[in-house]
Amino acid sequence: MMFLSLPKLSSVAICFFAATATKVDAFAAPKSMPASKVVGGTINDASSTPQDIFEEFAKFLINHQTEMISKIEQADGSENAFSRDGWGAFANDNDSSDEQQTKSGGITRVIQGGNVVEKGACSLTVIRNGVLTADRAVTIQGRQQQQEGDLVVQEGDIYSAAALSVVLHTRNPFVPTFRSDVRIFLVKSASDDSAVAWFGGGSDLTPYYLIDEDISKFHKDLKQMCDSHFPEDNDYNLSHAQMKQLCDEYFYLPARSEHRGTGGIFFDDLSATKATLSFVEDVATGWMPSWLPIVEKNGSKEFTEEQKHWQCLRRGRYLEFNLLYDRGVKFGLANANPRVEGVMVSAPPKIAFDYNHVPAEGSEEERLLKILKEPKDWTV
Repeated sequence: MMFLSLPKLSSVAICFFAATATKVDAFAAPKSMPASKVVGGTINDASSTPQDIFEEFAKFLINHQTEMISKIEQADGSENAFSRDGWGAFANDNDSSDEQQTKSGGITRVIQGGNVVEKGACSLTVIRNGVLTADRAVTIQGRQQQQEGDLVVQEGDIYSAAALSVVLHTRNPFVPTFRSDVRIFLVKSASDDSAVAWFGGGSDLTPYYLIDEDISKFHKDLKQMCDSHFPEDNDYNLSHAQMKQLCDEYFYLPARSEHRGTGGIFFDDLSATKATLSFVEDVATGWMPSWLPIVEKNGSKEFTEEQKHWQCLRRGRYLEFNLLYDRGVKFGLANANPRVEGVMVSAPPKIAFDYNHVPAEGSEEERLLKILKEPKDWTV
């Protein structure tokens, strides 16, 4: 597979490719997105081709990574800045935009030991002009919601992909871990000018202590944003409730019968149009406004060693999910020569595994576990 020879793929990029490369069991992947009413991958925006949308989105991701890094460093307030590990077209800070528009590359940015962020990563990947193998083409055909006029993906077609992810593990157990990503996958026919593209992504919280008003506001803001783009009976047959359910289904540990966190939204195989481009960009621009107020409110709260240990125990579940169920991590580590640091960049900095740990009855730790076993609607 051609893309496997590309160096330093970020974990979110590997996750994106894994979504089309492997058949994942029901526990490791959400159910399919609902069938869209959109025909041919476009809706009232024939002037914008899938290639146009891809280029516009890739430029957005490059700029947004820089903007987010600045906001996170400002909120963290420590002397520890994000490191920069660039490759390909982004190997150097002064790489030309022409290089970035024609070649593959990426940037992994990592902060460690901060005041707010104990460990955080923000990864950008842009892959261009890969060639689909027969197996890959067949798998994509199986996922593709075929509409009249759509490109039928074939072996030898050309693919490109772009993705941006952020994972922020917090020092204070009263501030949830924040995870999010957005991505696009483009396929162009090898025989003509036809092309098709899809978006995917999401945003979710992994709290260690339930501060109900914070989690509720996070979900209500997501719902408001989703409803503004997908009103009732929309052309994409999509709703906040569906994306919330997909998120709950994906971030689930079946061996524990519990969810990793309190969820958010998750979407995949969403036809790339000007309308959905606007939605996905809003998802990304909403990341910091949804999380930073929680940091400002709770980041300075005092906590005990016992509460920090509980955070480390729950981080153990986070790592457990990544290694056992996350399709991106599993796929990345299965490569012949995996870049382990890039694949595992989302792992927590410190974890704990206690044998048969049971929270005290009536404790806040027990209350969290009850919610993780039976997710609730935080918007009501």
